[in-house]
Formats: sequence, structure tokens, C-alpha cells
Amino acid sequence: MENKEKFKKVSIVLPTYNGARYIKQAINNCLEQTHTNLELIIVDDGSYDETEDIVKSYSDPRIKYFKHKKNFGLAQALNTGFANSIGEYLTWTSDDNFYVSDAITVMLKALEKKSKIDFVYTNFYTIDESGKTIKRVKVPSSRILNRDNCIGPCFLYRRIVYNRLGEFDPSFSLAEDYEYWLRVKSQFRIQKLDRFLCYYRLHKDGLTFRHEKAEVEEQTGKASSKYISSSSIKYYHKGRLFFYKKDYNRSKKELIKSLVHNPFNLDVWKLLVFVCLTTLSPSIAKRIKEIRD
Repeated sequence: MENKEKFKKVSIVLPTYNGARYIKQAINNCLEQTHTNLELIIVDDGSYDETEDIVKSYSDPRIKYFKHKKNFGLAQALNTGFANSIGEYLTWTSDDNFYVSDAITVMLKALEKKSKIDFVYTNFYTIDESGKTIKRVKVPSSRILNRDNCIGPCFLYRRIVYNRLGEFDPSFSLAEDYEYWLRVKSQFRIQKLDRFLCYYRLHKDGLTFRHEKAEVEEQTGKASSKYISSSSIKYYHKGRLFFYKKDYNRSKKELIKSLVHNPFNLDVWKLLVFVCLTTLSPSIAKRIKEIRD
């Protein structure tokens, strides 16, 4: 690594809530990154398990620990973390995920090399509860951010992004990250790095499993409508919401409205075909979903 990169401090915010099961691996992973000039800001959002004892067992001076008296939610935990950060580059991760060993180095080099890029994100692996790799996930271009959260769990951005945009919005619970990324896109340049730099854990206690897709989509649509004026996108999110609620007739109607405004949106066509298949032949639709997943 060039000398100029060695002296760039990276702030990693690690929010956690009853994350004792995996947090030790997450902490070790951050501290063992090849880029060592970092601070790890752990925000305990009111945990009542062994999380605090685990964190306090570390003596590494790069760790900062803050604990909320009660559970305020992810957005507020992130806001506490970033308000106490000093790094020139920022990111956040989860207590059940972890990076490849040089993830921070790779992302930092990319930002240092391209001064006009302010935010980078990468591909990732999904893993099961035991850490076994399930599949490789190639994230799409940020061009589709208008209609879906394509950023994924691995990213790094300049402090100027935080300084200008401010805090995460707690009113977008379950989509606070998507709402923030839409703000980023409106003012900064985003670039995908075609590298697999993170492991995203799927398990029954994770956010992916704790909340219904309809709940997440409702917040996603709310965030999209705040920043995206396209009628096609608005109807697309309504169509997705009704699909997740299994109201397929209303889903079809909204998706058709979306296509009226933009007949060239391939994602809308794909979902519409899937909705129709689900209505006509649930077994075929289920098989397609299994193959796709």
C-alpha cells in the first residue's frame, strides 16, 4: 500500500443488538484487516445478552464502545456511531457479517485512485449460520438504485458524504440504508467494484428473516417516492408491495400502470410475468423462484 493510503483513517461503525453469537468474529475480522489505520466504533443498541462483556474483553485502542440505555433501532445506532467517528473514510457493517481480509484496502485504493468517485460498493458471498458459503452475489449497477437497493453489505465512502447528508432517518425503519443511498446518489458519484469482498450471513435471527418482505417493500417504496418522481417507478413499487402481500390481481394492475409510463423497464416485465405465473401455475412459479434464489 502506498504511504498516502496508510495514513488514511477508516471508521467502521458496528451496530449490534443482542449480537453475542457472532460479534466476536465480526470484531476480530475488522481489527485484522490489512488496512490497520482504522477505528472500530461499536454501538450496542440496548443489548441484554453477553455483547457488552465480549466487547469489553478487548484491549485494542482502535475500539470505541457506546451503549444505548434502550433499543432505538438501526438508524439511531448508526447515527451514534458516525457522530463519534473521525475517519476520512466511512463504512458500517453488521455483527453477523464479515469482510475478506483486504476488503478495506481494496475499497480505499479505489477511492484514492479515482478522486471523482465518492462511494464504492462490491459483490458479496451469502453464507449460512455455520459460515458455509451459499452463493456468490454480483451486485448490479447503481443505475437501478432508483427502483431497488442494489448496494449490498460492503461499501466505503468519503467523509464529505456524511458531512453533507447528515444522519440516517429513523422514520425509514427497515429501509434506512436505501433511503440514505438514494440521498447519496442524488449528490455524489457511486461506483461498483467487481470484487467479492464480504460475507453476508443468512440466519433466522437476522433482519432478512425477522421481517416480512411486504414490510420492507412498504418502506422501500416510501423512500423511493421521496426522491424519485417517476410514475413508472411509483407503480412498480406498489406492484411489488401487493405481490409480497399475495394480492396478485392488484399487483398486476399496478405493474401494468408502470409499463404504461415506461414500457421498456425489464424488471417490471419480469415481475409481471412472475405474478401471472404465480396466479396460473403456483408450482411453476415456485420452481422458478428456487432456481433464481
